[in-house]
Amino acid sequence: MELIELNPVQVESIYKERLIVDFPEDELKPLDVILRAMEKGIYECLGLWDEGAVIGYAFLVKMDIDYLIDYLAIYPEKRNSGIGGKMLELLSEYFAEADNILIEIEDPDKAVNEEEKQLQTRRRSFYLRNICQDTGLRIKCFGVPFQLLVLGKIKSENVEALRELYISFYRMVLPKQIFDENIWEFDE
Repeated sequence: MELIELNPVQVESIYKERLIVDFPEDELKPLDVILRAMEKGIYECLGLWDEGAVIGYAFLVKMDIDYLIDYLAIYPEKRNSGIGGKMLELLSEYFAEADNILIEIEDPDKAVNEEEKQLQTRRRSFYLRNICQDTGLRIKCFGVPFQLLVLGKIKSENVEALRELYISFYRMVLPKQIFDENIWEFDE
C-alpha cells in the first residue's frame, strides 16, 4: 500500500463516486472549491493505492507545513481490516516534516442519541489507538461539536496556538462571508 497524490480528474472521480456517499451532505465542500484550493496549492488530495486501485483517500487543507485532514475514508469493502490504521501510519510518514496534522472528529460527549454516541466513540477510539492524540480542544464549527486531535505527537503545548491554527485553515479556504456568518465556540 502507498499514498499517491491525486490529480484533479482522480479527485473528481473519488468525489462523485465515494465522497458524496461517505460523508453527510452538510459536511461536503463543493467540488469546485476543492479543485480551486488544489490549484492554489492549499489543498492536497491523496489516494491510498493497493494493487493498482484506490482503496481509500485523504483530502487535506495545507498551510505552510501544517495540515488539517478534511476528509479521510477507506472504501467500505476494505474497512475493519486494519487498513485505516495503516493509512494513518502512512500519512504520518508522508508528512513526517509537518509541524501539525490536525483531525476534527465529532464529539461523542455531545451526541444527540445513543446510537450516534456509540459510533462517534468508536471513531474516537480508532484514532487514539492509531497514533493520534487529543489536544483537549473542543470546538463547535458550523453547528457541529468537534474534538480536535493531532496525528502523531502533539508538538505544541500552546493550546491557543493550535486553536488559532485550526481557525486559520477555515479562513484560508472559505469565502469571508461564509466564515463570518458562522459562530465559533470553544470549550476546554
